[in-house]
Amino acid sequence: MHTLSLFLAYLGVVGATPFTLLSKRRLEDHQWTRNEKDGCPAYLEAGEFESPSYITQVSKCQPDRAFGPQSIGRITPNDVSSIFNFDIPASRADANCTLEFLFPRQKQLTNSYYKYHGGGSFLFTGYLAGSCPGPQTTYNNQPTAGTFPPFPPIHMEPGYAYTIDVGPCMFAAGTCVAGLTSSNDTTFEFLPSADDCPIGVYNAYSYGLPCPPEYCG
Repeated sequence: MHTLSLFLAYLGVVGATPFTLLSKRRLEDHQWTRNEKDGCPAYLEAGEFESPSYITQVSKCQPDRAFGPQSIGRITPNDVSSIFNFDIPASRADANCTLEFLFPRQKQLTNSYYKYHGGGSFLFTGYLAGSCPGPQTTYNNQPTAGTFPPFPPIHMEPGYAYTIDVGPCMFAAGTCVAGLTSSNDTTFEFLPSADDCPIGVYNAYSYGLPCPPEYCG
């Protein structure tokens, strides 16, 4: 099991080896072409991935402020962090869950946008499955922390897809999983659009291998 921060929810629930970025892949322009066969981008199959069901922010400088539901992800150095929540259907108990952060270049987007300035260091911290954000969530009133400490900072920049975690969905199936994304050196704001290719944190489902040996060995 894992604990993640920004984004991400179920690092407290599913997991591979702690403190490891599993992969970084360049996003080529042809992977950002929407089509019914391959989904958008190409390696995300239609119906086999989902965006966060709930997004909110917390502020270290305003620890009792409740931001409520938000449509954007927003992070500022050592202050504002974003919490992303996913609802994992019980029917996905036999699937593998892969948590990815998709960070296209601005020219690859049509209706979505982002602002990005700074060193590009991001920290992911996961919450326990079933302990998720709501309208009253604040920095001082966050969901219950996951089992593992936060990841060390991960460098992220435009033009790449980052695989943060992968593991069996059974640990979170039928409940919610959430995680916090923060930074000590970067201002990052992004607005996904349903009419555009994905940007930000996504959960993808797959069946069969791969599955971490500690669970499926």
